[in-house]
Amino acid sequence: MTAGTRLRYTGDNAEIREEAMIVITSEARERLIEACLAARPAEACGLLLADAEGGPIDRIRPVRNAHPRPERAFRFDPEDWVRAWAETRRSRRRIAGFYHSHPCAPPMPSAADLENWRRFGGREYSYWIVSLLNADRPEIAAWRLRGGVPGSPLVPAEISVQIAERHDIARGDFL
Repeated sequence: MTAGTRLRYTGDNAEIREEAMIVITSEARERLIEACLAARPAEACGLLLADAEGGPIDRIRPVRNAHPRPERAFRFDPEDWVRAWAETRRSRRRIAGFYHSHPCAPPMPSAADLENWRRFGGREYSYWIVSLLNADRPEIAAWRLRGGVPGSPLVPAEISVQIAERHDIARGDFL
């Protein structure tokens, strides 16, 4: 089958784990880190994509950060968000989650992150934060709504990094 490496955020709430593991291919994980590093000093943001049948996250789609203070926060550019959503639909992909980076902070949701996720998040999505405090070793944490209920608190989710066997993933094909 596939080999994998498990990653887990060990912050204050580590004892609360979501029961379902989130799987991302190693190539998608590397592209996620590259996109976040390239956006520095601004926060990167975008979509995590998977095939429609529920496979692992195998692609990312950066979305332009249109926040007036992009070094401290993010907001999807409306036009780029619409393009990303349309590309996802045309390619028969599904949005598995959303990501953004913290250029100078740990991968813990800020108060603004929590407020926005509770308003816009859903049970089918995960919420990823990439910390660039140590740019040589970025730290990634994934979060979900507890029990998948809107308005619930975010809880850490376990991430499994999968080595890809599919040739289209290994080649780095995008949408």
